Parts: sequence; C-alpha cells; structure tokens
Amino acid sequence: MAKYIKIYPERCTGCRECEQVCSLFHWKVVNPYRAGIRIERKGVVEHFQYICNHGVNCNFECMEACKFGAIKKENGIVFIDHNTCTGCGACTRACPNQAVWLFDGKAYKCDLCMEDGNPKCVEVCSQKALEVVE
Repeated sequence: MAKYIKIYPERCTGCRECEQVCSLFHWKVVNPYRAGIRIERKGVVEHFQYICNHGVNCNFECMEACKFGAIKKENGIVFIDHNTCTGCGACTRACPNQAVWLFDGKAYKCDLCMEDGNPKCVEVCSQKALEVVE
C-alpha cells in the first residue's frame, strides 16, 4: 500500500500552519498557494483539508490527464516536475480529491516532502490532525 497523509478533520482548527511550513520547506516562501496541502474554511469551526493521497482512493487520474509527463511516480510518491509542467490545468480537473491546484502557471500538490521523507505538515500540526500512514 502507498504511503500517504491521513487527515483527521475533526481535529483541524484551521490554523493553516501546515500550509505555511509546506511552502516554506519547498519554496522558501510562506505562500499557501504554493503549498502541497490546502485548508479551506467553510464556517466558524468547519474546515476542509485537501491533500494528495498518492493513489489511495484514486486511480492516478492526474498522471493520466497530464499530456506533458510532468506528473510522475517514484517509490510510491506522486510528484510534479515543475520544469516540465505547463500549467494547462488538466491535472486539476482530473483529480477526484481536488488535491492538485494551479498557481502562477504551475500545478501544486503534496509530494510527502520527498526530499527528506518527513512531511513537514505532519511534524508541525499541534492538533495531530495529520498522520503519515502506509
């Protein structure tokens, strides 16, 4: 089974620290639009979390939709090659989990912090709303 981040929505307070640490780790800037996880406020205490599940409960629709080969899978981790991504948006429309989005002409999604293997969003979540599972 694939490694992915399990979300416990009832624990999420909507602090959005996960978005901040993700964009900071990957892009050296605090910008939630460049994060691989997205938190959307739906009410006073209700928040929706969007994050790629790396093939759990999906059929890699984003990879199939990408005609430029920018979405790749390596060691069970699905990631976007930003050098190849054209920002066409086919992956965003294909993802059944709304876990891929466009910002500034590029697609973004979770890559489980594959550079060091420890998802920063899970490390920073004080409410334990995120957990790495296999």
